[in-house]
Amino acid sequence: MKISAVHMDTILADVNANMANAKIRIEEAVNAGTELVLFPEFFTTGFAFMPKLLDVVVKCENPQIKLSKWAKQYNVIIGGSYLQYNGKDVLNTFSLTFPNGEVFTHSKDIPTVFEHFCYTYGDKNNVLETPIGNIGVALCWEQIRYDTVKRMIGKVDLLLNGSCWWGFCEDDTRDLHDTTKETQTVALNAPIDLAKILHVPVVHASHFATFTGLNFPNADKPQTRMIMGATQIIDEDGNVIKRRLYNEAAGIITSDVKYNRLPKNAEHIETDSYWIPKMPTIFLKGWNVLNPICEKYYQNVSKPYCIKLYNKLMK
Repeated sequence: MKISAVHMDTILADVNANMANAKIRIEEAVNAGTELVLFPEFFTTGFAFMPKLLDVVVKCENPQIKLSKWAKQYNVIIGGSYLQYNGKDVLNTFSLTFPNGEVFTHSKDIPTVFEHFCYTYGDKNNVLETPIGNIGVALCWEQIRYDTVKRMIGKVDLLLNGSCWWGFCEDDTRDLHDTTKETQTVALNAPIDLAKILHVPVVHASHFATFTGLNFPNADKPQTRMIMGATQIIDEDGNVIKRRLYNEAAGIITSDVKYNRLPKNAEHIETDSYWIPKMPTIFLKGWNVLNPICEKYYQNVSKPYCIKLYNKLMK
């Protein structure tokens, strides 16, 4: 199957501009003979801590409407994740949309640290049973946890992953900045490690973007973060076929991706480890300490705000 992954020059909190850009990338990919186009995590909004992000998620048209329209119009399969408000909660939802109108979805299971300010827990459905095979989906830090692997091993033919792996800002501590190189290494290797563990090809989409939001939770000072990692197409042995690094220009990478739909041998991961890579201590502190703080912010501030805004719009 010929697949294109979009290395996207996303504009923070501008859904209309990002969807217009997505349409252009779809047309470019289709003209190259692509059968499936993959967008990164948060491709409709980008990500930073800022109240406006919640406004656009609630107020803007559900991106799935256009994705379904374009899949049919261009006779192409489209994948990617976006923030979606369902009338009760905000979720980070990956959808795989087919030209015949079928849509398969997975919502990211656990928001990563500051992301938890604007969306909540999703599902554990990392395997999508589709007409083109059993497709595994892992979004950003889902790629570096063994619980994700345990849900997919022996069950998937191909992985379609995406990330919005933010780096550090000027206000972050020296300890964090000292891990910049290590952060890029983990972000770069995450989809490669999954290909090696699961023995299937991985297509991974990311961003060419820098987002300026606000400091959490006071929101009284701007902070700028560059998105790390790369957009990559990787074979079942973990070899990189095509790649565009985080600091390389936006565009698409395209390749024929070979995978088989034969029944897989049931496998088992013998490990009690939670993380796949060796995680810096300061990362673990962020995960264990900041995640609950951001979850509380979502429940006490963001969720009530979204409900109030949504009800107002529905009147």
